[in-house]
Amino acid sequence: MPTQPGFRYRRSAVTEARHGQDRVVAVRRRPRRKLIGVLIVILLLVPAGLLAAKSLYGTMSGTVADPEIAAESPGPTAPPLDPNNPFDGTPANTYVAPEQGIEVPTPTKTGSWAAKDVATVLEKTKAVLIAARTDQAVLGGDSADYVKALAPNVRSQVKKAIVGGTDTLGYVTNLAATYTLAQPIRAAGSLTVTTGALKQLIVRADVVWIYPLAGPLPAQSKGAGVRLVVLHTVESYEWFPSKGFADEDQGARPGEGERAVFNADCPKYLKGALALPSTPVTDPVKGNEKVFTVTTPLTSFPTGC
Repeated sequence: MPTQPGFRYRRSAVTEARHGQDRVVAVRRRPRRKLIGVLIVILLLVPAGLLAAKSLYGTMSGTVADPEIAAESPGPTAPPLDPNNPFDGTPANTYVAPEQGIEVPTPTKTGSWAAKDVATVLEKTKAVLIAARTDQAVLGGDSADYVKALAPNVRSQVKKAIVGGTDTLGYVTNLAATYTLAQPIRAAGSLTVTTGALKQLIVRADVVWIYPLAGPLPAQSKGAGVRLVVLHTVESYEWFPSKGFADEDQGARPGEGERAVFNADCPKYLKGALALPSTPVTDPVKGNEKVFTVTTPLTSFPTGC
């Protein structure tokens, strides 16, 4: 039987794409995934005798102010945090909604893709990404619409990974059962675009997502950002051209990526859901402001999970 025009190439592309997805997912979702979290509790134990000796020495040497003088001249104090604003006192206080916080580059001709087609792919990727990380149904555990937006020949594999739990957060964001959003999610990040070996467009998304959560929190927890979970994701989506590729290849295909989390409950995080720490935390943001910045490498996150 004569080979039909484009048949060999289309079959090869589908095979390579499918094999590539298996390879990429294995790398993206397991070996290279950075499962990083944080739960910081610092306890300084100073013997009473040593503390008293230091206080006495400081008073005699003039390095410690007299209590009465200190009471008369109090130092500057930070303004109280707004109880109705979970972002108050953190870098995320100036962040905006994901629709505005995720920057899309000016589309230009990339490989064999015309500028207008690149623009379409960028907007579709942004929409898929925002739905995966902020849609109320997805946050509640229903990822059906997200899966439908993907290329048909990867849907089954992605759905299985999401339902499995251990790699849910590699694709979408789920909140633990007892948590909801206290306020809308904020984000900061950007998209970049390149081409792959099969002439597909690869859109890389580097985004810091800030989730203000309402739900269980130890009574002793206090300070700026105690109700914020920071999820930094670096992930990619691939898009194949319609010419020369099967219909099953059309749509977003999750590629490689990694993630890191801050101020989250580790056991729940490792099972695919975001929740606040179950043990008390005090001033979690102090000294860790860099986790809010998209330029901070994921390897620089405080470790814990």
